[in-house]
Amino acid sequence: MNINQILSILAIFFLISCTNENLFDKYIKHVEIMSSDDFEGRAPGTPGGEKTKKYIADHYASLGLSSFGDSYLLPVNLTGLTLDESTSFMDLKVGGESLDLVYRRDMVYWTKRQVTNAVVKDSELVFVGYGVNAPEYGWNDYKVDVTGKTVVILINDPGFELQGEDFNGKAMTYYGRWTYKFEEAARQGAVGAIIIHETAPAAYGWNVVETSWSGEQVDLSYANKNISRAPLEAWVTLEVGEALFASIGMSYDEMKQQALSKDFMPVPITNAFLSSNIDNALNFSESHNVVGYVEGSESPDEYIMIMAHWDHLGIDPNLEGDQIYNGALDNATGTAAVMHMAEVFSERTPKRSIVFIGLTAEESGLLGSAYMAENMPFKPSQTIAGLNMDALSYAGKARDIIIIGYGASELEPIMEKYAAEEGKYLAPDKAPEKGFFYRSDHISFAKKGIPVLYADPGIDLLEGGIERGMEFANYYTANDYHQVSDEITDKWDYSGIEQDLGIFTNFIDDLANSGEYPNWYESNEFRAIRDKSLSNK
Repeated sequence: MNINQILSILAIFFLISCTNENLFDKYIKHVEIMSSDDFEGRAPGTPGGEKTKKYIADHYASLGLSSFGDSYLLPVNLTGLTLDESTSFMDLKVGGESLDLVYRRDMVYWTKRQVTNAVVKDSELVFVGYGVNAPEYGWNDYKVDVTGKTVVILINDPGFELQGEDFNGKAMTYYGRWTYKFEEAARQGAVGAIIIHETAPAAYGWNVVETSWSGEQVDLSYANKNISRAPLEAWVTLEVGEALFASIGMSYDEMKQQALSKDFMPVPITNAFLSSNIDNALNFSESHNVVGYVEGSESPDEYIMIMAHWDHLGIDPNLEGDQIYNGALDNATGTAAVMHMAEVFSERTPKRSIVFIGLTAEESGLLGSAYMAENMPFKPSQTIAGLNMDALSYAGKARDIIIIGYGASELEPIMEKYAAEEGKYLAPDKAPEKGFFYRSDHISFAKKGIPVLYADPGIDLLEGGIERGMEFANYYTANDYHQVSDEITDKWDYSGIEQDLGIFTNFIDDLANSGEYPNWYESNEFRAIRDKSLSNK
């Protein structure tokens, strides 16, 4: 090899190095731009949301990605409901006397009905334990007729306290999700549903409840205006729950203990009544999932999905001082990762098609992913697998990658292979009781049988180990999650994100070129759905 050949090879390596460095610099810039005040918290249906969608779509266009139809923007029709605090009320009377409840401090309430007014008058209250009707577990908390009544419900599912064979031990099942509880209450005919907040089983403090459920609430638009839902849904603090139970001579702990039995019978709160009036301002908007793809060279009709939600909580004009929920970690980091990987694969020729998805309205209840799962531009049976990225860590490099719902699918050994090449290991979620597997967009596609891996940042940090990693995670949850303080600071260390993006890229590259068809493991709840889907290809 002569000197000119050596210099040419060195020049190529230099260019590759510069390109990779520039690509990650672009990643950081994406995070900074989307979490800036200019993007106003990225709420769907707002100027900030419009700016975010355009930013992602323009990036896809600059890369020459293909689109499904004539645009990267796939419409999702939304209805926003904003409670008029000046005319609306939720009144709990105990013994004829109103509890002195203050909105946000003691309770938050709303209606999912897409109407300008919803009323509940003098509704009786019934404690229905965990509000679970699960035949497969032999568990039914609705052993009495609650039609026309308001049900009072504990958060999470019984397994959180029992930690035995009932349900999934301490790991939350879907029955522990607040979404299920409100849906089931409506199916049972209740006119009101109240969840009592408790920090440990909820996995977050009251501050998250009050910020998430106040201000405009966004949902998919329904032809029937969602009239099947109860006229009132609410959360109350633990203190309010204790006051309700004290009115019938019981403590919160005593009532919870009763609820931890399959033989539990609903308990009327005999001297308590609820009345409410909800006045809403309606805002109809069209948001979008932002979707582009690199077409496969050999199997273009087989798809790998890479996804993250682009939305956050927007602006709250009722706050003093900072009013913008910038959502830097949640989820500018994940959205920028999708954009980064789109740029990487736009320069390659994968055998299978790779789809890059920015999802809308995740913060409003996984709405963008739910809509796309029902209206996919390709069939679930054509979808090989997916990767979901919902918040990447700025805590620096870690020895591990957390897999939410670990032990679910054959995607894990593939990810493990490329993690090991970087000296990292896969680890299960350290807090399965918090139900993260049911709290991000991948679950919408899992319900269609599609194997999707939800990879979270590791917590076994190179500097400080698991103790330091848990300290970081707990601090974020307690102080920054769904708060205006979720912003970039000079303490951000991007080195762990850079390493993980390299691993994720290799993982996707393998799926796109190997010809393998990974499935859920035999014992997984989604395996039968997947098998049926593939048998009908």
